[in-house]
Amino acid sequence: MHISKEAVQAILGIENKVKVSLEDMADNLNITFFPHKEKSSPEIDSFVDDLKKVFDDLKVNIVPYEQSLEKIKLRKRIARFFKIIANNLLFLIGKSNIYIPIKDILPMLKAWKLKPGISIIVSGEQKIGRLPMEHISNFKDNSVITVLPFPEHITSNSTFSDHFDTAMNFFAYHMTNIVIGVDKEKWMLYNFNASHPVFSREGDMRNNVLKALVPKIVAPIRPYKYSEFIVKNNSTDLNSPKYLSIIEDLMLGAKIFSDTNLYPKGKKITDLPFRTSFHKWIGQLHLDGRSGMSFGFIAKQLPAKLSKLISEKDFANKIISGNIPDSDYFFVGKKIYLKIVIDNENFWLQVPDVCVLSLRSGSNKTNPDPKKDFILLGLEGGSMTLEAPKGIELNKDYKPSFDTQVILAHAVGNAIIASILNHLDTKNNFSKQISNYGISISHWHGYFNKKYIPDNMMVYGEANPHVSCSSPQSAIFALKGKIEEFFSQNRSYESYIGDIHIEPHHGTNICYPLLKDLGEYIKSNPESTELGNRYL
Repeated sequence: MHISKEAVQAILGIENKVKVSLEDMADNLNITFFPHKEKSSPEIDSFVDDLKKVFDDLKVNIVPYEQSLEKIKLRKRIARFFKIIANNLLFLIGKSNIYIPIKDILPMLKAWKLKPGISIIVSGEQKIGRLPMEHISNFKDNSVITVLPFPEHITSNSTFSDHFDTAMNFFAYHMTNIVIGVDKEKWMLYNFNASHPVFSREGDMRNNVLKALVPKIVAPIRPYKYSEFIVKNNSTDLNSPKYLSIIEDLMLGAKIFSDTNLYPKGKKITDLPFRTSFHKWIGQLHLDGRSGMSFGFIAKQLPAKLSKLISEKDFANKIISGNIPDSDYFFVGKKIYLKIVIDNENFWLQVPDVCVLSLRSGSNKTNPDPKKDFILLGLEGGSMTLEAPKGIELNKDYKPSFDTQVILAHAVGNAIIASILNHLDTKNNFSKQISNYGISISHWHGYFNKKYIPDNMMVYGEANPHVSCSSPQSAIFALKGKIEEFFSQNRSYESYIGDIHIEPHHGTNICYPLLKDLGEYIKSNPESTELGNRYL
């Protein structure tokens, strides 16, 4: 069964048009090249020349640097100045951890900035005061891609931690979204996914740029903000008996996963090598006030009320009282109905509401504090919801995961599949799992060894573009791929237990009945998965 991108976006509440094919991404990409070269090299210059040719062949819109700039109104520059002064006043009373000297404020006040929607390629290291970051409005509207010498200490035997530390130091020192390391023989791509694909300079550069670099620029990482959620009153009491087994599985599973090395210690803003206080402040703004970044998540989808499949006749007569819509989804008030095709017969399914108990961004994934680290994420009628448990008030420390929309995409996909399975075979275990117990949803920045895929697990996503976590594309691929892959495979309805969603050069999302059982499986099979690209 095919599900349209428009239906998926409606279910997830993604309103903007989203490019998901590589060709559309390239066609939608606007690039300019920074004219200043401080510490470039022949290898860097030749790579950038080749990159320009590839972009031209891919029909990327290359904008001359002079035409990429726009003059910022004086009132906006003054507003930025006072925003920094306000930060310094908050620092003096202990409400901010960063003080910005006057000399560091000047780059913020430049009259000419890069137009929104244009990304910039930089050749070599730049001096303070000449960084492209000082010419952009923000990292969301303008991605910065810096081409640097291939790091000498990185080899084919380097660990995930080696790459992770190197990448994060690069991002902070050079104030960039993406780093491309080049030498005479190879080039490597770093972005905030902590991935590190390496390509030969003699290889198919067009194909590699299209698959690995273009989607990372078009679909950059971004944090979710409170304004994107319906914030609920904190009325959910996690001490209620109905949540005890869920909390127990999360806590026990987290403890077991602490022995797997799949959740590395995060990076704090204060520990990164920013060259000025201003740069550190900008980094914190880009993370929406977060004090740092950690990688991976563990979550538990709460039991969901399954929906019944409705015949097309009953849908027309009892639900909408009119003609069947041409599209594969339909709103009835705030409820979304999705067309389901089974053996050439059309049904309609009300998309179930879902709720997920997750850890707040930045918490210790393998040793959470149940009194303060849990947060409730939901998806209801195409709107994301956010709630702190009873007794806890949402504040600046309660940031949702960068992968929030992916988590919810998996949760609603699980509920849809469970509803369909319940129609096909009421004895199947998956429907009972989702409706009575929920299911664990976890993610780490590595992949499963194909020899150790757990039994009865569906695997999908390996051919998808290399998009960043938190991008709308990543959520679309999660939900659309889950439903379409489910219908494409012949399997025993009774044995289906969940899925493994591969995100190329990002990581893996796993929906598995119990987190503790998944952790025990991995501990018992140490060759089943690890951080990094070994099993991709």
